[in-house]
Amino acid sequence: MRSHAAVSELDMNGLAVAFNAEDDLAWIGLPQISCSAVPVPGWVREFFPDGPWRAALAGDDNGYLVLEWPAGFDLPSLPVPGYSLRRRTMRSLIVTCVDRSDPTIDVQLRYFAPQHGVPEDTATGSAMRVLATYWMNRELNDGLRAYQCSPYGGLLRSRIRGELTWIGGRVLCTSGGEWHDI
Repeated sequence: MRSHAAVSELDMNGLAVAFNAEDDLAWIGLPQISCSAVPVPGWVREFFPDGPWRAALAGDDNGYLVLEWPAGFDLPSLPVPGYSLRRRTMRSLIVTCVDRSDPTIDVQLRYFAPQHGVPEDTATGSAMRVLATYWMNRELNDGLRAYQCSPYGGLLRSRIRGELTWIGGRVLCTSGGEWHDI
């Protein structure tokens, strides 16, 4: 964030978060979340036969499982796990890989949380918050550019500054059932 940019507060489902608009992006500041490397769970191959090569956990038992595939893997080819995922975990799945085909994108991701009513999300700020820490601990810097490979797609950014992870993107707000760019 630019040091002279004005920061205000936004209420998100009862949680007060820092908010800033910079250029054409809206940014929210969330407390950092830690990620811990773990072995890839064996059950993952039930859902993804071309299994990932790395995994990490973030948050509590209802938090996140990050699954990483090799750079350039075709994330859109992965099937949506569906509601049977509840048999294995209450964690939301964030699948990711480095993107070396587009110089404006660092990583790709998809987000699955059918156990929470979200089979696949279009653009997920909470997933980007996790990936900011995950990739900073791996090989990328504290500023991340990501493409969410959902059916509609979404571009997300992150920056880690002090105790906050800033998530940025173009936002469409609804007011009275109408969409508005901000």
